[in-house]
Amino acid sequence: MSMKTVLVILVLLGLGFWLWPEGRPEKIQHIPMASTERSTTAGPVIGYEDKHETYAWLGIPFASPPIGDLRWRAPRPVKPWQEPLQATRFNNPCVQLWGPLAGVDGEEGEVVGDEDCLYLNVWSPAVRSTAETGGLPVMLWIHGGGNTIGTANTYDASLLAGGEQLVVVTINYRLGFFGWMSHPALRGQGVSAEDASGNYGNLDMIAALQWVQDNISDFGGDPENVTIFGESAGGRNVYSLMSSSLAQGLFHRAIAQSGSVSSTPVVVAEDFVDASPPGMSNSSGEWLLSQLQLADKANDREDAKAVLQAMSLAEIAAFMHARDQTEVLSGVEGFAGMYSAPQSIRDGAVIPEQSQLALMKSGMGYNAVPLMTGTTRDEAKLFMAQDPRYVKQRLGFIPVIRDLDIYNGVAAYFSDQWRAVAVDAAAEAIAAGGGAPVYAYRWDWDEGADTLLVNYGQLIGAGHGMEVPFVFGDFAGALALPGFYNDDNTPGRDELSQQMRSYWGEFARAGNPGRGREDDLPEWRAWEAGVHNLMLLDTPEGGGVRMVDEPMTVNMIKLRIAADTLLEQEERCALFTELFLKGNSGDDFWDRGEYDAMGCAEYDPLEVSYF
Repeated sequence: MSMKTVLVILVLLGLGFWLWPEGRPEKIQHIPMASTERSTTAGPVIGYEDKHETYAWLGIPFASPPIGDLRWRAPRPVKPWQEPLQATRFNNPCVQLWGPLAGVDGEEGEVVGDEDCLYLNVWSPAVRSTAETGGLPVMLWIHGGGNTIGTANTYDASLLAGGEQLVVVTINYRLGFFGWMSHPALRGQGVSAEDASGNYGNLDMIAALQWVQDNISDFGGDPENVTIFGESAGGRNVYSLMSSSLAQGLFHRAIAQSGSVSSTPVVVAEDFVDASPPGMSNSSGEWLLSQLQLADKANDREDAKAVLQAMSLAEIAAFMHARDQTEVLSGVEGFAGMYSAPQSIRDGAVIPEQSQLALMKSGMGYNAVPLMTGTTRDEAKLFMAQDPRYVKQRLGFIPVIRDLDIYNGVAAYFSDQWRAVAVDAAAEAIAAGGGAPVYAYRWDWDEGADTLLVNYGQLIGAGHGMEVPFVFGDFAGALALPGFYNDDNTPGRDELSQQMRSYWGEFARAGNPGRGREDDLPEWRAWEAGVHNLMLLDTPEGGGVRMVDEPMTVNMIKLRIAADTLLEQEERCALFTELFLKGNSGDDFWDRGEYDAMGCAEYDPLEVSYF
């Protein structure tokens, strides 16, 4: 495996999942165990005995397959069964473009997965895995992957469940165009608000949470103590569920790891890129123009516009449903399977029309539950490692940072913005609105080894998604990068992983990470208005696990850009737009007056680009 290939896979690690060395997980068949038979509202299931003194049940359907007429509709109840379901292997991942970590076999450009994919997996401590012996906290994991790739099939939650005495659930949900598609043709007469919402991926998550409410007690879990947690796109989905009235009462704590509070206005999700205001590049309107050309119903984009204008809504809907799963994703460009698409669309039924930060500041209209939120210190480095402007390839495969000062400086802008919006701004908004407690963190572990080929500490640092194996404690199952872990960093890695699982588990148990499950860690204090309590998560070599008061605000970053003497004027303007107009900050922080005052009036913010 070349180092270039290794780094591509490393970038994908940041999407929140990793490969299993023993083979594709959905192909592994475990031995059913009669004592694991449990009842669900749809029928009995049988699991198997897993590691760390747990039982596991894999591939349990929580909704009917969203196929045929149910594509682009809210999930429907699963069809009941009578004979015990052998829940001993993972089921289908959802439809996606293949990437190295898709979780299924495939090759570049291939569409993999299946529309029949709404399945979940459960791990429970063996001795407390029944309604009579359980009453354990429940944690429901929402995987990352840009909301366009990924699957629950690549997570082993046995140590988290067994070690912290929790019931852990991992779920699949519809991805990309299958999970989010907003268009008038899908909002016909008599269509419910949920069916018309465009937010089918969010509704899948809500259906999985409803399954937990109805069934988890028979697996030893407490339906009155459910924590949702997720990383990257999964963290974004955590915030979206906090904003959805349909999820009210279905969960009681929330953990957003490298999440985002942004959501997509309907016009952005639907309109053409040359409309006013413009839609996004993969809006439903743009998707339809591309599909009409691919189906040989139009010769070019302008012709496709004319064809679309002449079609009735019923004809458009019929055309959309006639496209098979491969055709739906045809013509889509992305990196390693990921592509930009509307997400968390502000339809007013599933996702509110207001921004999530506005809801938090108001103190109303969102699910105010205890929240743990954080980022990694060097979020951006994982992606910059693939950018030839910053990293060159010596001998064609050895990554070399071109200018370490510039590399660190640019990484700091994008990493700090991620934290300022997803952590500090959210925590301040909730504190201002009198909401539930917020516990903030920054993950600082940057001790990836310095090998003969690459210095991981410099290249990746405390990169995006690298904390996920620490939360699950699954380093054996994680992709083994050449020399990334060694005899020097493994002891500290394992200690920090144990500490994090203790904090995560105690938060799930009590809504407060406190001093961890064993009451032996530094106390994690809640954020307060004007008091920026931040837990730094690191090994003793990096200063240890400790509380600090170190704010990171949007205004601080804007002032840094304006005063930056290393950037040219156009670069400052482009950076400003990337961070506060085009990035994951939504529409809460863009100010055209600030932009112009910085000397940027001559540069159209929609045209100027930092990349």
